[in-house]
Amino acid sequence: MISEKTSQKITGIFLIIIMILGYTWGQGYKFADEMFESVIADVKTEKIISKHLHTNNEKDVNTMELRAKNKDGKIIPPYSTIANDFNSNLPFKNEMLTLNSHLLKRLNLREVYRTNGGVVLPNGYVAGVYPYTSTEYETKQIEDFKLFLDSNQIQLLYVNKPTKYVDDSYLMETMGISTYINDNSNRFLEKLDLLDIKYLDLREQMSDQSSFNYFFRTDHHWTVPAGKLAATSIAKKLNNEFGYNIDLSLYDDEAFVYKEYRNAWLGEQGKKIGIPFVGLDDYVSIIPNYPTSFNRFTGDRTITGTFEEALVNQNVYLPENNQNPQNASSWHYSYLGNNGRIQNNNNTDGKKILIIGDSYDAVTNAFLALGVSEVQGLILRNFSGNLRDFIKNNDFDTVIISYAAIMLGAHDNENSANYKMFDFE
Repeated sequence: MISEKTSQKITGIFLIIIMILGYTWGQGYKFADEMFESVIADVKTEKIISKHLHTNNEKDVNTMELRAKNKDGKIIPPYSTIANDFNSNLPFKNEMLTLNSHLLKRLNLREVYRTNGGVVLPNGYVAGVYPYTSTEYETKQIEDFKLFLDSNQIQLLYVNKPTKYVDDSYLMETMGISTYINDNSNRFLEKLDLLDIKYLDLREQMSDQSSFNYFFRTDHHWTVPAGKLAATSIAKKLNNEFGYNIDLSLYDDEAFVYKEYRNAWLGEQGKKIGIPFVGLDDYVSIIPNYPTSFNRFTGDRTITGTFEEALVNQNVYLPENNQNPQNASSWHYSYLGNNGRIQNNNNTDGKKILIIGDSYDAVTNAFLALGVSEVQGLILRNFSGNLRDFIKNNDFDTVIISYAAIMLGAHDNENSANYKMFDFE
């Protein structure tokens, strides 16, 4: 019998052969010059930015404006852009991914995408593995931010959103892997206690059943029912400790219509690992069964309509848009709570809330908007303005920092997309 180590080598060689054939057939070698040029440009750009920051004593810059240029004066795209363009046009891409997924499942190789997607747990869920972080930076940033908000009579609430497992020991017990995401959260929330900063730990709301039930198997985001639960929990917290008077009956389960889609879509983690190994995900949409009316302001556009018209892109669910799950849009983003400012036309006398959040809040913000006058979602990694000026100019009653636990420690890695998520300047 062939050993597992030998099987892995054979699998790797087989995939390399297929990849080489695909690159050759697709004339991928034509990208070589562009890739080499972009790598050199990345190095030059880093030096240009470093020199600019030092010379001008600035904290932040527009990296594209300072990016290295070619002899014709045109900006050289980053390597990641060239590589993504190449990969998106790679012949046999889906076929190779499917074949790879079959082999991974056959050989029970659950950790191949450990640093790029996650590990496949025995229960079929794909979950991330996270390093230790001190949380000192995050604590200092939120402490300073709290002082600013206090000086402007604006309330602050921190919401801790969990990952798929709420106990780090689960990964050690099932996979023999050390992870620290819950340990990081525990130490950070303890520091918030010392600073007298109010917080909501949503892990406590998920203790009545397995935390995995609140998440998709093939995607790191939580489900729509979990987003609704989070909004309900936030509304209760605002009522109990922040002087709000939100009608909690708006969140009663019987006040909604639930629609279930079985084996309907493939999440972001699943797209890296492949359908044969992890399968397709189920999905539940939730729509209020009572009258609703919203304005959603995004850019220069205003979208007016009911909850499902203004806050949910139902085209995402259409069969014709999901014929190839590998390339279909993410169903998580069908809820549009992060896409603009939401104004509740049925509640004009309530509070205005700014939610500094992440992609999980695409769902949460939509449901929270049912109970207040206005919800403004803001993701700092996509924001180029001055946060404090933005807050002072928009008359918010409350700022909610709503972060998935994976944001803790992102500042430890300058290459992380979430590097500036705790920069509240």
